[in-house]
Amino acid sequence: MPSSTAPQAQTPLSAQDSLVAAGGWPFLITAFIGRLPAATLQLGLLLYVSGAGLSLGLAGITVAAVGLGSAVGAPLVGRLIDHFGPLPVVVSATLIQLLSLTALLLTVVNDGPTPLILVCAALVGSANPQVGAIARAHWSGLARRRRQPRLITRALGYETACDETSFILGPVIAGLLVGLLGPNPALLTIMAWVIVGQGAFIMYLARHRTEHGAATVEDTAAGGIGKISIAKALPPMMVCLCVGTVFGSTQTALTAVNVLRGTEAYTGVIYGFMGAGSAVASILVSRLPERFPLSLRVAIGASIIGLTCLGLVTLPSTPVIAGLFVIIGVGVGTMLVSSFGRGERIAPSHRIASVMTMLTTCLVLGVSLGAALGGVLSVQPERGFMLTMAAAVVGILASFALHITKPGRLATHQE
Repeated sequence: MPSSTAPQAQTPLSAQDSLVAAGGWPFLITAFIGRLPAATLQLGLLLYVSGAGLSLGLAGITVAAVGLGSAVGAPLVGRLIDHFGPLPVVVSATLIQLLSLTALLLTVVNDGPTPLILVCAALVGSANPQVGAIARAHWSGLARRRRQPRLITRALGYETACDETSFILGPVIAGLLVGLLGPNPALLTIMAWVIVGQGAFIMYLARHRTEHGAATVEDTAAGGIGKISIAKALPPMMVCLCVGTVFGSTQTALTAVNVLRGTEAYTGVIYGFMGAGSAVASILVSRLPERFPLSLRVAIGASIIGLTCLGLVTLPSTPVIAGLFVIIGVGVGTMLVSSFGRGERIAPSHRIASVMTMLTTCLVLGVSLGAALGGVLSVQPERGFMLTMAAAVVGILASFALHITKPGRLATHQE
């Protein structure tokens, strides 16, 4: 890998250097399939535990344990990926997930103790292989080697769109499996889905191991001393925390609205509109010229969310709510692409996965925070949307922090 300080001319991203040409179809396909199991597991375990005759309260706590485990384990997984390369980490994480799911199944079937169920769920979350972070780190390496700043910009937009698509498809897959097969067969099928999805990505990594290895001496030299600047990492982390809070608060507020109206069946569909808006925005925002700084993009995205909430707090009709959720998705996608873009710029070359998992952790924590506070406030649903509005205001403040803290790493980018 050439040093980031090498006096090479930057080359623009041409049609021949598209994401397909740069990454290849095998990488694009397996990296997308590989993240679907993680998107399936949370709702899958919620439906499994409740469908197995246990209380809905325990099912909710189980999902919280998955989220907490993911928040705790993600930074460690990212550090291991940076040190050893993704292949051994993804293989190990997949095995831990399968063993934990097996233990959870046996515990529920044999009426085992509740704490053991929660421990198994936490282990499932902590062993999330972080396929999205690996993919983003790979794109960053390609962009630096090719000296093409537009490649990483477009790639991060594409990756965010993939995340949003997986967030839509994952719950649908989980719901269909539990509804059609019943709890125990559904969990066994989800375990098979983990093997197929993450196994496909493992096979790709094994075949292209030299492109996805551990950090080299050259990487370390290019990345300087290799320490992540917390001061520079905090603003994008704050943005991700705000976006997660938007996710969590809108989930609970939307659920509360539909429960009051007796339209619970529409909850997932309406929430999917936000994911669709976010996916489209992620692609479009990544194509904006460099003269639109990331801080401005975050401010615009947060403003879109805040202004849209002015309409949601009036609790309009279901079609109007669906349309407003599309607009919120546009703001969410804009903020996510921008925050991950800043994270890529401030990370040492051999710590990309670590920074990406830090941002993902903040996103997960934000979802938990938004869902917890939203659950309390959504006794009156409009208050849940007011929490979303508050998160948007904090997002605007975070955009100022992004503007003040410029990235200090020499890279292929300009701010």
